[in-house]
Amino acid sequence: MFDDEEEDQGFMLLVLGVLAAILLVVTVVARSGDDLPAATVTGPAEEVVETTAAPTTTEAPETTTTEAETTTTAAPTTTEAAAVSLWNVLTENGETGQLAAIAGPLGLQDFLSNLDGEFTLFAPSDAALGNLDPATLNGLLADPEGAAALLNYHVVPGRVGAADVVALADTSITSSTGLPINITLDADGNPVLNGVSVVTSADLEADNGIIHVIDTVLSPPTVNEVIGLENIEFEVSSANITAAGQDELQKAITFFTENDSVTARIEGHTDTDGGEEGNLALSQARADAVLAFLVDNGIDEGRLTAIGFGETNPILVDGVEDKAASRRIEFVVR
Repeated sequence: MFDDEEEDQGFMLLVLGVLAAILLVVTVVARSGDDLPAATVTGPAEEVVETTAAPTTTEAPETTTTEAETTTTAAPTTTEAAAVSLWNVLTENGETGQLAAIAGPLGLQDFLSNLDGEFTLFAPSDAALGNLDPATLNGLLADPEGAAALLNYHVVPGRVGAADVVALADTSITSSTGLPINITLDADGNPVLNGVSVVTSADLEADNGIIHVIDTVLSPPTVNEVIGLENIEFEVSSANITAAGQDELQKAITFFTENDSVTARIEGHTDTDGGEEGNLALSQARADAVLAFLVDNGIDEGRLTAIGFGETNPILVDGVEDKAASRRIEFVVR
């Protein structure tokens, strides 16, 4: 029995020893596991397929919007009344349409619309123009320069109202041509121009002046009448101006110097003695000689022209020629 127990004890010791050895091995492996290299697994090569993946974020295409231009020119908040010129008044008053129709193409429209300063226009009425002799009217239409000079005679620098015209009775006012318009009063105290023309409508206002409608076309005086020029003397059958003639021409020089915007035509005339062609040539030579004398004394040549009429316009007294008066030089504003 004792022998069996010893045998059992030996067996138990053996089992304990084996268990201890296994425990020791497991402990050693566990402590050294961190030092072991990571396991590398080598398997068969795999086919690599490269795929370009679509971007995960899809951006909307850029959109460009063209906006209509919204700039608007606003109407001005302050409306200024259009300027009313003398031309506007002339064409709209109902009494001077004929003057506008005739004078517009001659430059009156531009003149009255663009005046520098204020002016007074004595405008012949439609009836006044209708009373003109047809030959006179046709002559004006055929002579634009002369017609323009006649129109300018009806224009006075400055704003001269009806009351001012009355106050100037028995005196004169100077037109834009440098020639005077004489003023008197009739029995009723109404102003009369040059002894014949009555104002029918007064004080038609424009921004650049005033209009008075008159019943007659005004006839301007010659420069000779204005300055009291006596006949200019020449040597017989010659264009040489005598000393007395040169002295008399000083009046003309003074007039043109004081009225530096006035232009004029120097007209030469003869009596009817001698041949017609010779008289025409002589009258032209004398007009040219007067022009040259004025230019030599400081008058701008561009303001003057010279023309000879020969014996075509003699001075008649009771139907008889005044030969001394026929031989003359006349200055006509143009």
